[in-house]
Amino acid sequence: MAKKKNEIEVTVAEVVDYLRITGQFMPLLREVVERKVTAEAARKSGKKVTTAELQKASDVFRAVKDLGKASDTARWLRSNGISVETLEEYLETNILISKLKDTLEKKASKTKYIASPSIQESIRDMIYQDWLKSQLK
Repeated sequence: MAKKKNEIEVTVAEVVDYLRITGQFMPLLREVVERKVTAEAARKSGKKVTTAELQKASDVFRAVKDLGKASDTARWLRSNGISVETLEEYLETNILISKLKDTLEKKASKTKYIASPSIQESIRDMIYQDWLKSQLK
């Protein structure tokens, strides 16, 4: 296919090289690996994603991206080189991660985390922000 005037071609290898040179590759790779590990752990623990949950996540995704019509979504997918299946897998992974986080939160000793100085400082700041908001009304 002939390139149009003012079009350039960028390869995946060029993107990966750029990410490596700028130090962004390893953090992004780690994030992808963490998502896969977490989703697999969620599946192994019996977590499943329902069609309704996937539909809701898809609706939210489209709303955030301002993709009101099916044709808008199809155009966005094409322009980003993403298949419907890839988007669904991404959304399913997000749901599985959320479900695993919910389970971990229920099982965790919150006292251990609340005792952390950085958490205490965050809570202190949130209390202050709430107070400040009430004073500025």
